[in-house]
Amino acid sequence: MLYEKWVKEWKSALAENFFLRVLCLVMAAALVVNTIFFRNKDRIIMVPPKIEKSVWVENDKVSDSYLEQMGIFFATFAGNMSPVNAEYNAKVLAEYTNPASSAELKNEIVTQGAYFKKNNITQAFFPENVKVDAEKKSVSVSGPAIRYIGSTKVSQENIIMTVRFKVKDYTLKIDELYFDYPERVKKQMEEEERAKRKQELKQQAGGKT
Repeated sequence: MLYEKWVKEWKSALAENFFLRVLCLVMAAALVVNTIFFRNKDRIIMVPPKIEKSVWVENDKVSDSYLEQMGIFFATFAGNMSPVNAEYNAKVLAEYTNPASSAELKNEIVTQGAYFKKNNITQAFFPENVKVDAEKKSVSVSGPAIRYIGSTKVSQENIIMTVRFKVKDYTLKIDELYFDYPERVKKQMEEEERAKRKQELKQQAGGKT
């Protein structure tokens, strides 16, 4: 009786052991296949804080939503500077700059931070519109920027901050970061047009005499 019970338990143990061995082999094979054939197709799904929809990152691609959120993050970092945080913000931006990009960009970022600190300048940037170009991996963030020297307001104008990214090994790095000033461009064009018109009137008046 005890012998039969022992044999039954022994057979059960053998069956369970066989099942576990097979399961381990299947899992190992699946891991090898995934590593060899599907590594370039990996996609990491992420839900960053304060983002209602998920974003994803592949080896050399990212979702539009991730581009948008990271573009806003870096644009806000670059657009909001004061003598207190300017050097720190510039340091962080430089660290996230693509190592393969020109050293000129990093130097420009660091120089700007030092300029804000030295001249006691505070800039507040208020993003209002975001435009994502998935093909170029760039994000343009526009809105008003207000500058103070000390406690005195010296300017307020709309700016467009463009951040272009390089995506590699599931990581975003800043490839380009620059500002556009549409109101300045418009004003310059108007001044050039007035100067041109003034020159034409002068020429016409000279021709009549």
